[in-house]
Amino acid sequence: MLELADGSLFFNSTYADHRAISAPPEALRHILRMIEDSRPTLEAVADHITGTATPDAVGHIERLLLPLAKAGILVPLRTEQRPAWADDDLAERFSTQIEWLGTLSTTPHGHWDYFARLREASVAVIGLGGAGSLLALALAAAGIGRLTLVDGDTVEVSNLTRQILYSPNQAGLGKADCLAEQLEQFSPYTQYRVLREYVSSPEDVHKSIEGADFVAVCADAPRFTLNRWIDTACKRNAVPYIGAFAGSVGPMYRPDSPGCFGCFEERLREELGLRHDMVVDALAAKQSWRYPAFVSGPLTVAHLMTTEIVLHLTGAAKPSSAGGILRYQHPNTVVEPFPGHPACNCSTTSPTAPART
Repeated sequence: MLELADGSLFFNSTYADHRAISAPPEALRHILRMIEDSRPTLEAVADHITGTATPDAVGHIERLLLPLAKAGILVPLRTEQRPAWADDDLAERFSTQIEWLGTLSTTPHGHWDYFARLREASVAVIGLGGAGSLLALALAAAGIGRLTLVDGDTVEVSNLTRQILYSPNQAGLGKADCLAEQLEQFSPYTQYRVLREYVSSPEDVHKSIEGADFVAVCADAPRFTLNRWIDTACKRNAVPYIGAFAGSVGPMYRPDSPGCFGCFEERLREELGLRHDMVVDALAAKQSWRYPAFVSGPLTVAHLMTTEIVLHLTGAAKPSSAGGILRYQHPNTVVEPFPGHPACNCSTTSPTAPART
């Protein structure tokens, strides 16, 4: 809260969602100063302002503050008591993130509930190139409990302009092992499962997503075919997933909700007509890829995917890619509504699929 020279109160959000009160009553000004300084209870505020903490006085203060709570300026006092599983070292390591999770919570203990969901979650990252390696690092930083790292490729010097977590002296070494070694040093709070192989068949997909609560698709070959395999496997097992494709992130597949790669492909089929399947076959047959690349591409993808995955796993807010696609083509990043496609089966989960929460 900033008190401006004209008497107004200005609330400066970290996320640029500024709010202002032009002519606040003096009682409200005093209450907000008190809240900013000491984080009091409603009873303490009522006693300070009115000299009593009777139910009527507390109710009056609560009604006065209600519009500020609805605007997100005030949030419930978060409990300082942490759960038994959060020791001193873990609480210190993730302290600022836990505070950030608190900004998304409307309950006193919500920040710990959200963080517990991240600690209990298992995420499979398929493809450990520029975006995949950065995403894995970000998810470890977020405190994800278990990561499955999947890639059979090796480090190449020519890729280091965008695969920035690897180094020239690792050329020829497996990406999965190099990344796992770095992540283990970075965060011992995550368990790492390493699969040193390409995903070359539907069977490989099932092995890669085993035990996963979420799947991140960052591999680019075999193009389209791989996405189809993952789409089928995740739907069969009711596992949500997200991928990046052609300057976009999403749509995120969530069981029983519209929007998935199948919908995305149905749209392309409508655009390309009979050529669609021929294009897919040609992409799958292509053995090597070399195209103009810049480091901001994988950085952007990793940033967007990390936020979307954390929002989904915590349940703190609906991800933008759930029913949408994040377009990050220069110079703008926009959310494009994506309601799904009526020809796709993504809203229907197999009755034999295990339920996931």
